[in-house]
Parts: sequence; structure tokens; C-alpha cells
Amino acid sequence: PPPPTYHRAAIHAQPDTRQYRIGSARVQSPLLSRLRKTRKNIKPRKKTVIIMPRFLLVVVAALATLGATADAAALTEQTVISSSSGVLSATIVVDEYTLTMASPAITIRTRGYNPSGTTMSQMAKGPTLRFKAGDKVNVTLQNDLGANSASSYTINTLHYPSTTNLHSHGLHIDADAPQDNVFTKVEPGAAYTYSYSIVADHAAGTHWYHAHVHGNTALQVGGGMTGVMIVDDAADEVPADLQAIAEKVMLIEVFEPSTVRALAAAMDSNAGDGWTATGDAGLTAGDRYVLVNGQYAPTLSIEAGQWTRLRMVFSSLEDTVSLTLGANSLGCEWKLLAKDGIYVASAPRALTAAYMAPGSRVDVVVKCTSQGTFSIEETPAANDAGPGGPPKRRRNLLATSSMLTVSVTASTQTAAGALTTFTAKKPSYLGDVYDETKHPAGATLETKSMTLAKADGACQVRLVSGAATVDKVWDNTAHGSMTVGTIQKWAISGQDKHPWHLHINSFQLSGVTDSSGFYVSGDWHDVFFQPAGVSVPAVYFSVDNHQSKAVMHCHFLEHEDKGCMAYVDISGTEGTRVPGMVATALVSAATTAAATNTTTP
Repeated sequence: PPPPTYHRAAIHAQPDTRQYRIGSARVQSPLLSRLRKTRKNIKPRKKTVIIMPRFLLVVVAALATLGATADAAALTEQTVISSSSGVLSATIVVDEYTLTMASPAITIRTRGYNPSGTTMSQMAKGPTLRFKAGDKVNVTLQNDLGANSASSYTINTLHYPSTTNLHSHGLHIDADAPQDNVFTKVEPGAAYTYSYSIVADHAAGTHWYHAHVHGNTALQVGGGMTGVMIVDDAADEVPADLQAIAEKVMLIEVFEPSTVRALAAAMDSNAGDGWTATGDAGLTAGDRYVLVNGQYAPTLSIEAGQWTRLRMVFSSLEDTVSLTLGANSLGCEWKLLAKDGIYVASAPRALTAAYMAPGSRVDVVVKCTSQGTFSIEETPAANDAGPGGPPKRRRNLLATSSMLTVSVTASTQTAAGALTTFTAKKPSYLGDVYDETKHPAGATLETKSMTLAKADGACQVRLVSGAATVDKVWDNTAHGSMTVGTIQKWAISGQDKHPWHLHINSFQLSGVTDSSGFYVSGDWHDVFFQPAGVSVPAVYFSVDNHQSKAVMHCHFLEHEDKGCMAYVDISGTEGTRVPGMVATALVSAATTAAATNTTTP
């Protein structure tokens, strides 16, 4: 029989309040970074993490491809911090801890958000932050990491492993401090408060946050420094039946402990990071484990005959995957709601497989008619891994494997029917721009072409605007400019080898060819990695409201650290919007029927 599996009896995701003893003196964790040099004298008073047997489970056969036994514990979600009276306030502590998992049997020293002890049995994740359009979101980032050992670095190399910051990936907010400025640096022992002003017409959606210091992003994100942000639906944004169903937040990560250790060892001209580079056990070359909310192969429970919304965020260093429902006889179906935090038109849309690249988000609804268990599986996504592909030609996920087990249990409710078909309420900055014939009169169209081109060890951004061509690796200077209040058309290439991410403004796909139906002209993304058999020659977007720096980069994060990053200056006046672009109201089957049945006296 399989060995017993385990779960954590308690998970604490509150701000760190540990005490440390030096001799007879006690100090709070914000001083920890100053004490790292004398670790041998520090005796942390650990919070108790109780590990106890739960139950036996026959492991899904596909899990054997990853060479480990399933955890089988119930899927847990992170602590939720919600706004109140228009304000959200949170503190996120960055600290080192040792991850010791029973299954898979590995030990690695890493970094995380609000770790609940110096040793943890599952990966520490940040709290889920939930807020509404028009809210003020204040997040204090406290850096309790040990000091950086180097005093200088060479640009576009792996360096300064203990410096950190926070990127609010997907939010339509200003990119200047104290908002989503990825050039802000929070040094060891310091704290910084981000204050995000969420615009009153911000669209609802699933987003995430993660570390984003150029030179250590892959190390910190690959080691688990991630969390989820959700802009809640307004009452008039989507149909009431969708807002009433249960939902689960799933932060999916392809964790590569050996690769993370190698990144740590390469820090600061191979001097190492002083933490993750040593002290590990059970690691093997090329190891990969799919974690959900920091757990390996957990079990998700849903009710038979009821719709459940899954908010899925995907993080990996280099893997791109296709998510499918495993073979089952439970009458299961799922449908697509949103991609990268923006609802698709005519949702819910038929769905066979959800394609995800690093940074992608996919919202789906799932329903099964019968009780039982099945799996949600990850399949390697077909793409060109040729020159300029995954860093150092490391392999992508090679075999289909189970991401988690879904347990379908009895429900006391009446079986749910079909959900209302709808096109969500959209703010003006998400007005359709992919079809030039629908551009409002008076709108200015600026055209550019962008290529993620091969470069030594990574890639580089080539931007052509009119007669000007800028083709270079990251050097802290702009690649060009665009004007706030304009519509942009960008011809894009290289996205079949490098997932392209644009900050601040999401973009709309145009001219799509895709027989699978997952990509449709008019879909919005902020990350796009083009799989084999798909063609997207251009994207459009409105440069709306925010005058700052629009950062773009490859979301294979080692590529970004090594120079595949750029920014474009957004010129003009803050607050400018595209002339003639208007918000659109919710359109649903119910509202359409009501309009059809209305007669004029």
C-alpha cells in the first residue's frame, strides 16, 4: 500500500511576529536581516507546525512521471485580506525559510512571503488581496532577508539576491512610485509601502503579484515569492448567477528546485546567494513539481451538479502548459470565463484545453453531474523551443501529469442549469480596438513593430517606430515613446519563443488563426506566448490614463534578468483618455431577451 500522506494542521499567513533570542535579549523579526551574519547565535522561537497523518490515497498513475508520491491533502487557500470602506491595508514580510516536503522528499532553503516558521512543509505564499474598483490599496513590503554579499554588479547578470520589490501584475494603474514602479528597490532590513490608486472604472479580474528586481526575479519568483490579487466583480458587471457560485483560487507553479539552486549559486559572479545555494537534500537534475497554492498534488472538492469558478494563476520559470480535464465518466465540463483577468466576449465560452504561459491567468467554470474523482492534467504545450527558446535549452514539462485530484461530492442543492451567456461590462480603456473600422472618430492610431529577438544567453527587444529602430538588451534607457490617449497597433514577432508581457495596458489580439478556439480576435491579454499552429500577427491597445513608463519583457524570467526587458516612455498629460472611447454595459441573454420583448407605446 502507499505510505501515509500528510497535511498541515494549521497555516499562518499573518505578518511575521516571530521573536528571536540572542543571549537573554529578544528581538522582533524586522531586525532579523541585521542578525543574519550571526545566524549561529540566533535561536528562533518557531511557530508550531503540526504534521499529522490524514488518510491513504491511491495515487493517480500519471504522477509517476514526476517521480514522487502525491500529497493528497485537501487544497488550502491563502489568507484573504479584503478592502473595507474603500481601503485595503496589508503587510507582507519577505523572509528566508527552509522548505522540507515529505512528498516529494526534498529540502531546499528558499524565500517567501509571510512564512509561518523557519521550517515549512509546503511553500509559503502571499495573502490573497481582494479589493474593488475605486479602492485605495496600501501594501507594506518588509524585507527581512539577509544582507547582499556583493557591493556592485554588472548589468544583465544575476545579482543582489536579497534586494526585492513588488509588481502588481495585470492591474491598470500608474507605473510611478508609490504604485507599480518595478525600479523601486527594497533593501534588506528596509520596508516600503506601495499605495495603489485603483481607478473608479477598473475592470474586475484575477491578477497576481510577485518580486520584480532586474537581476534576481527568476530566483525570487522561482523560489515562490508570489501571491494573488483579485478585483471583485461589481453588481452590474457580470450576471447574478455567476456571482452566486462557489469559487476557488489556485496559484499553480512549476517548481524547479535544482534550477532555483543553480540560479542562487550563479548570483554575484558565482559567489552564491548565501542561502539557497547550499543546505539542500533530495534534489535531482531537471526536477520539476507542480504545486497548487504551495501544495504538491492536493485534492480539490466540488459539489456534484453545481458550477464552481476556478481562478487559476500560472507561474513558472520556463514551462508552458495546456490544462485539460482528465478522462472521467462523471459528466464533467468546463467553460472559459476570462484570460489574464479580463472577461472574454460571449462567456462562458466552450473550452477543451486552457493554454498557459508564465504569468497567464485563466478563469473557468466547472461542473460534474456525478460523484467521484478525476484529475486536472498538465500537458506540455507545443511550441518552438529552437534558438532563443527556454533558457540554456532546459527541457519543458515532458509528460502529461496530474496537477491535482478533484473530488466530486454530493450536493444538497438542486442541480444547476446552464449559466447565463454574457459579455461583461467594460470600461472605456477596454473598448474594442482590434478592428480599425470601429475606432472612434478623432482617435489617433500609432503603429509600431516589436520583436523579441535572439541574444547571447537570452533575448533582446527590437522596437521599430516609423523610421526609428532600437534593438538592444536592457540598458536602463527607453526604447521609444507613445502618447497617452492614443490607440496603438503593434505588429509582434518572436512571441513563439518568448512569452511577451506588457505592463499597465492590456492588449487585444487581432487577426487570430487558431483551430482550437482558445485564442479569438478581440481577446485581451497582458502575457502572450504563441503556441504551434496559432498565428497572431498584431495586437492593439489603448494608452489610457497613465503617463509613465510602460515596461515590457520576456516572461521566461531568467531571460528578463539577463537583458530581455525594455520600457517605452508614455508622454502626454496624466488622465488623458482615448477621445470617443466609451464604456459598455453588461450584455447578457437575459438583458437581450428583455430588450427584444420591450415594445414602444
